[in-house]
Amino acid sequence: MNKALVVSSLFFFFHLVLAYYFDLIDDEAYYNLWSSNLSLGYYDHPPMIAWWISLGKSVFGETTLGVRFCASIAFFLVSILVARIAFIIGGGDRILISVILFNIMAPVMGLGFIATPDAPLILFWTCALWATLEGLFRKNPWYWILVGVFVSLAILSKFNALFYVVGLAGWCIFSKAGRNELKAPFIWLGVCVGVLLLLPAVYWNYQNDWVGLEKQFGRLLNEKVGSYFFLEFILSIVIFATPLIFIFSVLGVFKKHEFRDLLLWAHLPLFIYFLNHSFTERIQGNWIITVFPWLAILAAVGLQNLNKVWSQVTIFTGSFLTMLILVFGLNSYIVVFSGDNPFNQMKGWQEAKVKFQEQLEEVEWIAVTDYSMVGRLTWLLGTNDKVWALNEPYRYLFREGFPSDFCATPGILIQKIQTKNMENNFVELTSDPIIYISRYSGEKDLMRYQFRKFRKVNESAYCG
Repeated sequence: MNKALVVSSLFFFFHLVLAYYFDLIDDEAYYNLWSSNLSLGYYDHPPMIAWWISLGKSVFGETTLGVRFCASIAFFLVSILVARIAFIIGGGDRILISVILFNIMAPVMGLGFIATPDAPLILFWTCALWATLEGLFRKNPWYWILVGVFVSLAILSKFNALFYVVGLAGWCIFSKAGRNELKAPFIWLGVCVGVLLLLPAVYWNYQNDWVGLEKQFGRLLNEKVGSYFFLEFILSIVIFATPLIFIFSVLGVFKKHEFRDLLLWAHLPLFIYFLNHSFTERIQGNWIITVFPWLAILAAVGLQNLNKVWSQVTIFTGSFLTMLILVFGLNSYIVVFSGDNPFNQMKGWQEAKVKFQEQLEEVEWIAVTDYSMVGRLTWLLGTNDKVWALNEPYRYLFREGFPSDFCATPGILIQKIQTKNMENNFVELTSDPIIYISRYSGEKDLMRYQFRKFRKVNESAYCG
């Protein structure tokens, strides 16, 4: 366990360096806006990430490290929990190997400092998994109360955590060990505690027409079916886990141990949901982030009793591939693929910030039509009330009402060039020339933004 702690600490400090050095991605800037307007719920996700960012900024201020500190802590703690879970299911060499394999996976090494809802989700999901296993391992039913607490905190992080509840319920119903637990009062006490913790957030959703649940699970109503992104989804898991780790994790599924069925039940509902959803929509790798600690432990199980060379080769190839991704992804002079992906979103802002500020010095307020620009410009300019989106009012339930006098106040409209429907009727534009500002990575143009002055708002979510 001591070696596992050392490895986890090294990766933690590595993430702190990245958190300090690199600018925010668009989603982080958006969630940072939430942290300045704390609420019991938001349109996109439950409130945990906003609370976390606010806590980090209370220590490190309005800095990238402040925004990301709690996220970095989360992945460090998950690494420790991976070690403990590996011990519970057999211990031995698999403890250290599990920790190393977890930390060298691309989503963990490369994004284990990013402040999105996935950070608290993976922590509290893994905490719930640990508490479940620890209680069974120690034969102490009081751990079910902790399970209830951690599951609720996971749900308050991201609604994906509901799939842990589904998996745990499946295990309790369809396995003999699970049915035995249902006979005791402790598991039901854990359920009651968990429900009580969720009531404030549930009430917020009730007050706001269930916007959070509708946003996340409305995709279930998508009747369009095809094979568009299925293979991409499977391939992304292989790449993110790295191929050898993935292969040995598959082998690990077939090796028997006391808690194998529980671990399968805990993770498969989430995986099956997104596997099914991949027939209708592209699945982002971070959406299944909670599966990766399990894959690391499974791979260590799969490597058990094999020649140590296999473990060494798996660690080496995994580290090499992930570092290759990082070198290309984080290098400020390299454009990763194309488009507005997270790696590219962190680049070029220091230079662009000066140009943005020059254009906005005398501007009363800023209008946008892309939610990502609200958080980005607020972060860039250090203001919380100057930037407003003219559409999607449900995204901004947490903010105070749109200043009605802005409807007749001249301002400037800023849009990404890639934004669809660039021509709109939101504002009455002036005849002033359009200003274009690009954000660069080296000599590569990452994104162009257009600045257009307007006299007043014609029509929007706030001005009729």
